[in-house]
Amino acid sequence: MLNASHSRAFIPGLLALVIALALFGATGRALAGPPRQDGTPPPDATPQPGEDPTPTPIPQACSECHLDVVSAWETGMHAQAYRDPIFQDAWRSQGNDPACLACHTTGYNPRTQTYAHEGVSCEACHGVTPANHPDEPAMTSPGPAVCEQCHATTVTEWEHSAHGEQQLACTSCHNPHPQQLLFENDSVALCLNCHEEPRDDYAHLSHPDQLCTDCHMHRAKTEDLLAHYDSGAQFPTGHEATVLTVACVSCHEELAAEEGTLVSLDQTVAEMGLAGSDHPLLAAQVRIRELEAEVDTVRAQGQNTSVMRMIQGAVIGLVVGGVVVLLAIRWNQIRRRRAQQ
Repeated sequence: MLNASHSRAFIPGLLALVIALALFGATGRALAGPPRQDGTPPPDATPQPGEDPTPTPIPQACSECHLDVVSAWETGMHAQAYRDPIFQDAWRSQGNDPACLACHTTGYNPRTQTYAHEGVSCEACHGVTPANHPDEPAMTSPGPAVCEQCHATTVTEWEHSAHGEQQLACTSCHNPHPQQLLFENDSVALCLNCHEEPRDDYAHLSHPDQLCTDCHMHRAKTEDLLAHYDSGAQFPTGHEATVLTVACVSCHEELAAEEGTLVSLDQTVAEMGLAGSDHPLLAAQVRIRELEAEVDTVRAQGQNTSVMRMIQGAVIGLVVGGVVVLLAIRWNQIRRRRAQQ
């Protein structure tokens, strides 16, 4: 047991130890600071949220061996995720919400509101470099789980797509360091690398100047993009890779009714004066009418088939029932004769 004098001496020592440990643990960590902090940072401290950001430091240890990779990373959005002026302005307008730092910095700790690096640096995707690297390799294929930490909506869309069913990872299409598409950022060349079979249907032949991504990966509207700056909500990126009606209406606004649905082809053909011509739209109208007629025929045949089956079933039932009744009558007659004998 400690007496009173020992306790009085012990408490200041304990407080000094706690403070020393706290200062030691903060060494080498960049301070994010509390929201709305406007004070001038002390010397050698990372600028606080809301102040002018400093240039993102180059990962010196990585650049010693991976200079080309680091050079490509410097030009991408990951490197500029924190210091980008658009982000800084939007962040200030939202009161420097520290939750934004989870994706716009590396190694963010929500409890202490500190981070290791501005922007999305090497460690964000590859983890902490092993002490005995390069003898022990760093993680090089993090997979969609790492991307999902900041791109949850995009990864969810990918999971529900044909690409997700085939487990085509993000890096199958994206160069992660400059954040561009593969094949020199050419989306058509990227798609044709796997989808080699030419498409000769009307939709593809009538849109020779459009990119694959214009229809198959329809992007969010401007207001959806701006909503991210207001609420942090993630916007859709079209990674389901399916053609939605909105992709058509965004270009063919004249074909959209006030309710947002397409007007009939009859009205469109009449308004465009295409009656009697060989315009593709008229050909599409004719084909649709043919398909509708085929559907009606199949439905009628299906209904007729159902009626015939009902009649056949009734006839079979009557026949079987009649046979059973006749057998029953015949059996009763035999029993009576035997009883009389």
